Amino acid sequence: MKPFKVSMVVAPPQAKFEAVVRKSLREALSLLSEIGFDGAEISILDPPDAGELKRVVDEYGLEVPALSTGLNYIHYGYSLTSPDPVKREKAVERLIEIGRLGEKLGGAGVIIGLMRGRLEGGLGKEEAYRLLVENTRRVAEGCEELGVKVFFEPLNRYETQLINTVEEGLRFLEDVGSENLYLLLDTFHMNIEEPVIEDSIRMAGEKIGHFHVADSNRLAPGMGHLDFASILHALWDAGYRGYLSAEIIVKPDLEAAARTTYNTLSKAMEGIGGSR
Repeated sequence: MKPFKVSMVVAPPQAKFEAVVRKSLREALSLLSEIGFDGAEISILDPPDAGELKRVVDEYGLEVPALSTGLNYIHYGYSLTSPDPVKREKAVERLIEIGRLGEKLGGAGVIIGLMRGRLEGGLGKEEAYRLLVENTRRVAEGCEELGVKVFFEPLNRYETQLINTVEEGLRFLEDVGSENLYLLLDTFHMNIEEPVIEDSIRMAGEKIGHFHVADSNRLAPGMGHLDFASILHALWDAGYRGYLSAEIIVKPDLEAAARTTYNTLSKAMEGIGGSR
């Protein structure tokens, strides 16, 4: 039995974000199922009909471990720290709305990545952080009522000035004070921000709720220089038993990227938890 399940992030074809699969849902799910993936993380812009989405995912025998939300920042400017109070409120409402979708999909977690925002409109870092704590708490409480976890992702310094490292993420979780809030760690961001990826994974320990994989160049695992066997051993040591979800630049094409991801992670899992 594999120590971790494997998924890939699938977004709508119109998504203005490079590091995701941008194909029709059926085309993407059909290929992932054929290769042997266990699930598909769905990137949400305008929440679809939950019943129809569940039917399609079930048709291909896949699970939805989490719902990505960053497109709402890229396309609409919704963020928990926006200088525009209307957009801040829209961000909270949209994240809880996505939580309702997650509930209907069997408990898929809600990701806060880009929707934390950046320092914009003259907003100072201290005030932005206060807003982030306050509004993340609202989202975590709203999703807890739905039985859905919230995953907060430290992003590298080139994407935001708010929460870049695992250490900062752990401090943030303490400040929010919600038992329903966990960290989402991403190997691409960690490769930029963490001195030793494995040490930071072990430091996060039981606070890891979800895990993104991409190689050092954000291509498929196996197309850069990260040591995924070492990383996955650290993840197992930290007590994590969830999904490895590939959020990658899809090159040279979807099938090649998906097969490389699956094969690299399968090999890296060998010997972990008694797996072969």
